[in-house]
Amino acid sequence: MNAENKDDVRLPIEGDILTTHTGESIIIHQKLGNGAMGQVFLGKLNERNFAVKTEKKALGLIPLEVKLLLTAKRENFNHFCTIYGYGKVSKAYNFMIMSLLNSDLYQLRMECPNRIFSMNTTTQIAIQSLKAMEELHSIGYIHRDIKSSNFAPGRGRCSTIFIFDFGLSRRFVDGSNMKLSPRKNVGWRGTVRYASLNAHKQLDLSRRDDIESWLYMLIEMKLGSLPWCFLRERNQVGNSKMIIRTDRANFFSNLPKQFQEIMDIIDNYDFESCPNYPKLKKLVEKIRINDNCDEAEMKWDWETAELSIIGTVSVKSVAIMAENGSNNISSPE
Repeated sequence: MNAENKDDVRLPIEGDILTTHTGESIIIHQKLGNGAMGQVFLGKLNERNFAVKTEKKALGLIPLEVKLLLTAKRENFNHFCTIYGYGKVSKAYNFMIMSLLNSDLYQLRMECPNRIFSMNTTTQIAIQSLKAMEELHSIGYIHRDIKSSNFAPGRGRCSTIFIFDFGLSRRFVDGSNMKLSPRKNVGWRGTVRYASLNAHKQLDLSRRDDIESWLYMLIEMKLGSLPWCFLRERNQVGNSKMIIRTDRANFFSNLPKQFQEIMDIIDNYDFESCPNYPKLKKLVEKIRINDNCDEAEMKWDWETAELSIIGTVSVKSVAIMAENGSNNISSPE
């Protein structure tokens, strides 16, 4: 069934054939993910399998993702999915075709014993995800929804961690590559559990806020939870994040001291600050040295545990949103 012949506004179904911007046809197979932002399907193009991300056209987020991924492709970035095509179906929906990934890091952690990652895996993720953010920031974008379910390893025994889902991303520079001034009275952005203090204050976000969310993500990976995981009100979570600033010794008591040093660095950044990525990486590497992490014997925890997880691509499924903290707002502005 050719989806172009349908006049309704439904998303694709198994068996639909989508035509890309270059005129190639991709056949839609089973659904891989389902969420508030859209759906991801397995698609077949020229006998190869791909992920096909779709959204209702009115949402309008995929064109931003396409632009961003095409830029990343031109820059030969290492931590972004490869985009193979994109298009739209009449007035119904937008779609893009990209490389398949493994299960996201949140799902992989939930399959591990005690739902935690080892220090070896946590710090390797830290280094690669930091590099992914540095790449993103280098082309003038901030992510605004950094969390473990927006990172995933490649399929098979791939050692690369990829960043994805740029629906809330925003440029922080203008067409002349000049930094934009902070806006006033911005709404909520991101996921409550990992959102920065600035997000709770509904201030305009910048690169430092991606780094703050990254730190919360790493702490949860290593400890299995965050102090505010089970708080339901957004303002309660924000208050909890304020409290840890006055009781840092207790909050970081089960973590290497470098985690607290990273928070100290973040809290000294302002809206204009460019994160010192090499310094942050060096602190993570110091943790690895002190913990005797063996680079030569590096294996991800999910490989060691031989977890039987089917590779997929996350689109903020309802289950993941419930675990990660809801109250996402999808506006890209």
